[in-house]
Amino acid sequence: MASTDHKTQLRHKAMAARSEIRGHQRQAATARAAHHAFSRLKYTSGIVGLYQAFRDEIHPDEIAERLHHTGRRLALPTTPRYGHPLTFRAWAPGDPLVVGRHNIPEPAPEAEEVHPQVLLVPPVAFDRRGYRIGYGAGFYDRTIPQLRAIHPVFTLGYAFACQEVAFLPSEHHDVPLDAIATENEIITVTGR
Repeated sequence: MASTDHKTQLRHKAMAARSEIRGHQRQAATARAAHHAFSRLKYTSGIVGLYQAFRDEIHPDEIAERLHHTGRRLALPTTPRYGHPLTFRAWAPGDPLVVGRHNIPEPAPEAEEVHPQVLLVPPVAFDRRGYRIGYGAGFYDRTIPQLRAIHPVFTLGYAFACQEVAFLPSEHHDVPLDAIATENEIITVTGR
């Protein structure tokens, strides 16, 4: 089976598992995952690039609030045209957002462009080697190397445990995450 076909199957399976988490179970799992993520992010420094949840991704709202409360600068991505990296713009909880591509809220074009040193990344599926797949547009695989050309960047995947797969096929352009936070644990990627 071709790598792309296998990734598509894994993507659909992980999305189906993620969509099964609802109501109180989703709230409780999100709170535990946020606790784990914050416990790892508090040892980082610099601007934190977050995301606005798309479809039924795990929401990073609690992390954003806690980081903001500690004085951390935050940013959100703006979704570019296909084939381009993400652009991050300064943002704080409560700041107004505009509707961007794919109807994802994002900072207004006049918000300051920033280059985060930390990225919270929402994988659709991930493995313990730190490899992830998203929706297939490759935005983070283009963005992370671009940011790392400016300064070191720590990447933390943020997902429900049910999105973990045993093994993701990787290609030369795939950029592994440094760690992954779920409701069950922090997975530290060996060698990262």
